[in-house]
Order: sequence, then C-alpha cells, then structure tokens
Amino acid sequence: MSISFESVAAKYLTSKKLSSGTCKEYRGTVTKWTAWGKGVDVDEIGRVHLRDFLDWVHEKAAADGGSNAGRTANKSRENMRAILSWAWEQDFLEKLPRFPMPKPQRDVAGRHYLTKADLNALYFATYELERPRGWKQSLTVGHYWRAALVVFFNYGVDTGTVFHTAAFHEPILWRHIFWRPEPPNGQGKESRYGWLYYRRVKTKKQFYRPMNRVVKVHLKSLQSEGVELDEPVFDCGTSRPNAQFQRLCALAGVKPKQDVETGEEKLWVLKDLRKTCATYYDEHMPESSIEILGHSVGGVTYRHYAHRDPLAFKAIMSLPQPTAFTALVHGFDGECPCCRRRFHQA
Repeated sequence: MSISFESVAAKYLTSKKLSSGTCKEYRGTVTKWTAWGKGVDVDEIGRVHLRDFLDWVHEKAAADGGSNAGRTANKSRENMRAILSWAWEQDFLEKLPRFPMPKPQRDVAGRHYLTKADLNALYFATYELERPRGWKQSLTVGHYWRAALVVFFNYGVDTGTVFHTAAFHEPILWRHIFWRPEPPNGQGKESRYGWLYYRRVKTKKQFYRPMNRVVKVHLKSLQSEGVELDEPVFDCGTSRPNAQFQRLCALAGVKPKQDVETGEEKLWVLKDLRKTCATYYDEHMPESSIEILGHSVGGVTYRHYAHRDPLAFKAIMSLPQPTAFTALVHGFDGECPCCRRRFHQA
C-alpha cells in the first residue's frame, strides 16, 4: 500500500512533541516538496529523488535572492532525514535511502554565548539594581538575580522555569529543592550538596539534577525562616524578566551581540544563557550538553540503551565556575573574591 510523503510528515508531526516554530519549519519543507512536483510515494524515495529535490531547493533559494541558499537546502535535508528515519522505524519503508552530502553554507551565527568575563560583570552588576516599586521581599532583587544567573549557567533551564511569567510555566518551588544527599527518584549515586527538580517548558520532561557547591550556597542564601514549600524560589521584581536582564547588561557594560553578516546589533535575552550553558559544558566535557539541556537525540542505541545520567552528574559537579560565582562560597557577599573590593549596594 503506497503512502505519500505529505501523509507521513503529518503523522510524524502528530507523534512528536515539537514547538510551534519547529513544526512550522517542517511544514515549510513539506510545502517545498509539494511545490517541486516530482515527488513519489514515501517507499519509493531514493537518493536520486533527494538529490534532485535539494538541488531544486538550493536553486530556488538563490533565485529568490536568499543570502545563504546552502543553509536553506541543508535545513530541508535535515527535516527530510528526520521524517524518513521515523518512517523507517514505523515500517512505512523497508530501507532508509542514502542522503546526498550537505551543500556548502556560510555560518553566520556569530557569537551566541556570553563569556565568563561577561558573566562576572553581570553578577557584580546585580548589586546596582534598584529596588522595584512595591517590593516586599526581605532580600534585595539582586540576591535573586545572582542565584538565577548561577542556575541558568549550571543547568541551562528555560526562562519560565526560573521566573514564572506565564500561566503555563512551572517555576522552581521550594519543594523542588532537596537538601538530602539521596537522589529523590531513587536512581544514581548520592550528591553531597543535594538535588534540584525542574521540568522543561517545551517538552515537559522532568529532571532531577545534583547541586554543586555553588548552586547550593546561592539557593540557601534565598531561604528564609517559615518559607512555604509551594512558594516560587525566584522573584525578578518584574513581569518582564528579559527587560530587566537587558538593563543588567547595560549596568555591566556588556555589549549587544552582533550579526556578523549584517552588522546588526541585537540585545541579549535570557535564552542566550541557555546557549552559554551548552557552550561551556561541551568545552568542559564533550557531548554533556545534550543530556544537561535535555535535547532530543537521534539513534536507537543512544535513546534506549545509553545511560547518560553519570555523564550529567560528573559534568555538573566538576564544571568550572566564573570567578564571581565563588564569592558567596568563600563568604565574600558584596565583595570581589580576588581583590575584596566592595560593590555599590553591599
């Protein structure tokens, strides 16, 4: 029984929990396949069809004035490969076709992460944050931002996991922090500094992560007597945390990121801290960011047989921290850990 590629792609998107933006990209590839007009049933797709289709996508992108036609074709190649791999796993086709080599492309992402010098400056700048209007917390807003920077750097969590800015976000609550060394889910070895639980906003996947010394000290600094277990841990003092983060960048003197192709300057957002986390984990321990950030990965062996928790545990417990993050660990709250200079609000 023959089945069209469009039907298989629709089944693929229904079966996967993908973001709206990712689904839009896949549908764009399906639209290109339909517009190409030479498509065959999914069980008859071969290397020749894929090569001709990707050549057509490349030529059309170039004819339409695209500045990076190779990247457009390679994106369609990735989407086609994902759909056909899933179709092969579901027995819609007997053999996965060989894919042609990727097209040459120009990488124009530029620097997409903050350096450790930037992170140090951001940490120190939290002492200069003004008291928000109507602020009723016993701690300053800088206390929460310092702890938030540490959590973002060590776990690469989503913005909504730290700052509850939308109704569907599930923020970290005090009952999600376990100070005992035993793993809450009963798996893995003990962590001397305790454990942290959170759930990804996009996939709803649950994580039980060990806390290292820096994370524990900063979370402990936010805990007050009589705190309710169902209260959120973090409070950024505003309903627009990205705007507050950009003000923090201005105070720290962190320059906006720049597109190397257009020269356009763009403001940093909290999602860039997730990219920063991935960059430093891969630099410290290759491939560890896949498990730390909860990215979906290909390969049956990797998904079903490879046990990645020990790698994540080792990476979190040994990740080198920015110098400023260790100030509180050594008891220098409000002082630079290297020169002991006091900051504006200390």
